[in-house]
Amino acid sequence: MKVAAVKVTDYNYAEVERGLKEALELLGGMERFVNGGDRVLIKPNMLEALPPEKAVTTNPELVRAVIREVRKAGAVPLVGDSPGTTGTLKAAEKCGILAVCREEGAELVLFDKTVEMSYPEGEMIKKFTVASCLNEVDKVISLAKMKTHTFMGITGATKNLFGCIVGMEKAQFHLRMQARQEFAGMIIDLASLLRPVLSIVDGVVGMEGNGPRNGIPVKAGVMLAGESCLAVDIVMAEMMGFSSERIPLTALALERQLTLPFSEIELVGDARDIRLKFLEPRSLKSLEERVPRWLAKFGRSHLTAQPEIAVNCIGCGRCVAHCPPKAMRISNSRATINYNVCIRCYCCQELCPANAVSLREGRLLKLVRRFL
Repeated sequence: MKVAAVKVTDYNYAEVERGLKEALELLGGMERFVNGGDRVLIKPNMLEALPPEKAVTTNPELVRAVIREVRKAGAVPLVGDSPGTTGTLKAAEKCGILAVCREEGAELVLFDKTVEMSYPEGEMIKKFTVASCLNEVDKVISLAKMKTHTFMGITGATKNLFGCIVGMEKAQFHLRMQARQEFAGMIIDLASLLRPVLSIVDGVVGMEGNGPRNGIPVKAGVMLAGESCLAVDIVMAEMMGFSSERIPLTALALERQLTLPFSEIELVGDARDIRLKFLEPRSLKSLEERVPRWLAKFGRSHLTAQPEIAVNCIGCGRCVAHCPPKAMRISNSRATINYNVCIRCYCCQELCPANAVSLREGRLLKLVRRFL
């Protein structure tokens, strides 16, 4: 398994194009991944309708560069994603990707229709409902953003594919897969079904802290690319300063021997020695998988960080509308949480436009942590 790591200093198109071409050359060129006449879905991270400088979404200049490389290889580029709250069109317009698609003559797929795809080999999920365009393309390229994630630790090339599940269907998976390892298993099944031929990570400016939406932009100055989305994520985690054996998704991939450990991945490019120290998301140190299973089940409400609504809540209702177990409501123009129903998926924290959701550790969690 080979992963290319290339230094990219800023989002000037000439610099982005240089970095992408260098990464692709190290991997054998775009022609190694797509053939002439292929319809190729380029799947960026368009989590929400926010401008590029927020570092929430894949930068539009990288999307432009990938579109051009796909077309140069004789293939037909399409761009699509299902954002967390708004529709594809609104998110693409705000984050600059819609303008790039129009300027480059690439179709923006709205992900407004779905299709069921069976995956009998899945260990967690045997059937997915995904965007119907996945039945109409030949190849998928994951074009992710280097970010921390309050539930999964990090979000990169593999987690990026969760955006192929449309709208509120995502919430159902949060409800069904409440433990991190279960959710990681679902993501791995989805990646195995979709089989992206190439994964690229925008780490020119990443996000640390309480990502994937409310973290802090941080300049990492790197672009990653590789054939295996899992190998790319292992490299990304290590470059961010996290042990890939601690991150739920990469840890499970290593356990299942779906990828090589970091020390055995062939890492090439002028950024291969970059090691950063991203600020951890607040919930990364959850005790879910560090205590006996019976204790975690019995005391889940006390052994995980609890989301709390701050005074700056604007009462918009977004968290209520997208809460998987319907544990939230608006009362007196402010969101409230029923902790007996809350499953600690942190969708409220992830999607809050006012950054009004914090994660607080209870006394029991703090006490138990002292003895571990």
